[in-house]
Amino acid sequence: MHIQKKLKLIREQMKMAKIDVYIIPSSDPHASEYLPDYYKSREWASGFSGSAGTLVLTLKDAALWTDGRYYLQAEKELEGSTIKLIKAGLPDSPEIGEWIDQVLQAPFKIGFNGFQMMAGFVETLKNHFENTSVTYDFTSNLVDKIWLDRPLLPAEKVYKHPDNYVGASTQEKLMRIRKAMKTYGASSHLLTKLDDIAWITNLRGNDIKHNPYFMSYLFITLNTAFLYVDPLKLNDEIVEAMHAAEIKIKHYDDLPQDLESLSCETGILVDKSATPYYIWRSLKNRCKIINKPNPSTSLKAIKNEIELAHITNCHIQDGVAVVKFMYALSTVPDLETLTEYDIDTMITEKRAENPLFIGRSFSTIAGYADHGAIMHYKAEPKSAYPLKPEGFLLVDSGGQYMNGTTDITRTIAMGKLTQQEMTDYTLTLKSMMALSRMTFLKGATGTHLDTIARMHMWAEGMDYKSGTGHGIGYLLGVHEGPHRVSMNPSSVPLVPGMILSNEPGVYRSGAYGIRLENVLAVVPHLENEFGTFYKFKTLTLCPFDLNAIDLNQLTETERLELNAYHAEVFKELSPYLSASEAKWLKDATRSL
Repeated sequence: MHIQKKLKLIREQMKMAKIDVYIIPSSDPHASEYLPDYYKSREWASGFSGSAGTLVLTLKDAALWTDGRYYLQAEKELEGSTIKLIKAGLPDSPEIGEWIDQVLQAPFKIGFNGFQMMAGFVETLKNHFENTSVTYDFTSNLVDKIWLDRPLLPAEKVYKHPDNYVGASTQEKLMRIRKAMKTYGASSHLLTKLDDIAWITNLRGNDIKHNPYFMSYLFITLNTAFLYVDPLKLNDEIVEAMHAAEIKIKHYDDLPQDLESLSCETGILVDKSATPYYIWRSLKNRCKIINKPNPSTSLKAIKNEIELAHITNCHIQDGVAVVKFMYALSTVPDLETLTEYDIDTMITEKRAENPLFIGRSFSTIAGYADHGAIMHYKAEPKSAYPLKPEGFLLVDSGGQYMNGTTDITRTIAMGKLTQQEMTDYTLTLKSMMALSRMTFLKGATGTHLDTIARMHMWAEGMDYKSGTGHGIGYLLGVHEGPHRVSMNPSSVPLVPGMILSNEPGVYRSGAYGIRLENVLAVVPHLENEFGTFYKFKTLTLCPFDLNAIDLNQLTETERLELNAYHAEVFKELSPYLSASEAKWLKDATRSL
């Protein structure tokens, strides 16, 4: 069905429900970044397939907000839809409330699905219209009525994260969470975020593509806990494990009704930003709510020694797979027999040789030529470019393994490069190395460090419209908070045990894209009279393309650092390679 037809049908539903503004977010009842197909309402209604975006409709106008990662993609996917693209984060871009003010005059009614809209977003909207005659309908699931071929809710089986790979038991994690609850004065705690629930229970699932989560809620008291999940997803081993941890199993759909009968004499700890408005409103009317981030979010971000050891080994084996892929690509006699779409198959097959491999950690981004400038480009069989012996191929990929989650980007020179291409590649490498070598004072956040990565770009009057780095989970999400390296303000200090990506880039629309990404771990550095200092340890092991570097633009320090990194890459990876692969890697890591 054409997008304009879908918008027309939604507006007909709006008229019948007497709704003037309808908002369709990118969310499920768990504030997930990536969604089960069942909850991709915004993508279905707009045609925009990026992971972040909000569609707002009036009876005459339509607009979609998304961030800098998706500007180019959204422009292309929204063509002919009559939906206006609002580039969120730019100085002149209006917020949703401001845009509604521009196109409508009060009084009016705003409608949305109360299970897919988070309470924090709704309260921000309400604060904006505080002195305006605006009403709200949070039960208006208009898309449900017209999305006739909607996918079914996911029903994949849940599995245990094996004990030999788990950093701490569920009982230990619950004990730490209950300690935080007591500190906040809470006698109960509701969790809706799937990554937190998976981490606490040491269970994983397959309900969301590339994300090892299962649809669930977790309700914790000071004495027991309740896991709300479809019981058909569980086997006897999991039920016994939950019983041992004093977690009772309840049906996923029972939560709203159970909360209505909840005794609320003491406080309940809830994260407003990750709680559906429908549930939040029910609790707010009856309970003393303590609005704080889930303690588990910060706890799981700091990996312990057991987890770090597994993750380190995971990156070695993932590096082996990527090098095997790069070698295989270098031996293809006729590049034009391959397309971008084939790259995903090639690199995934190499990762699958590892018995601990579970699947991709996100959809592989393989962008040749100007497709590389689309940050989250996804190749499709019909539109994928054939490769040529010239220009750049950007490959951003990752794996989910029993012993970790990986994310790596390498941009590969497919043949002769222009001077501008080499300059941009070298600039990207310099930016990445600048952050990698940083030492920083305890208390510093990713916002403090983001400038370090951008300084080489800014010196040339350039920038990239994305964050520099994001947290990464442990057999969890490839994007994991609360820490990040970004110009967007962060109050979360970087501390030892945190893992994050380092991925600056150059994106020239219509020409090419370059991104280089390593994963870093925060580790202790030194203590003296000036304070405690930390630094980064690079976990990713994979060569950069020496044929793309302009040596004249590297300092002596940078050249020596690159040589030392490449020597480590060869030392760690070569024992797992064939003779021909090791020979290729020896040349790819040669000293400059």
